[in-house]
Amino acid sequence: MQGRDEAARELDRYRVIEVSAVSAAELWAGATTETREHVVESFLATCLTVPVDDAVAREAGWLRRTRRVRLPDAIVWATARVRGHLLVTRDKGFPADAPEVRHPYRLEP
Repeated sequence: MQGRDEAARELDRYRVIEVSAVSAAELWAGATTETREHVVESFLATCLTVPVDDAVAREAGWLRRTRRVRLPDAIVWATARVRGHLLVTRDKGFPADAPEVRHPYRLEP
């Protein structure tokens, strides 16, 4: 998110925001200051964090095997697929040709 207006606009499109437990862990890993920890905590308080269950694990294994994505990405993607949701991401590791993946904007260098 990084304080970007594009991210805020994208999040405003959705009534409920679900976050994979893996994505939550990635956010916490990036919270390198107390201020960032508060930002992550505030954001995640508005979301439903979805744990990895057997269905997600199985789908993630299939995605990892067939789409050649990294395992953490496969788990995030599988979480969205199993729940029948759109995966909204800026991560280029997710294929743009997948109908359930949305890349809402790109950061320019």
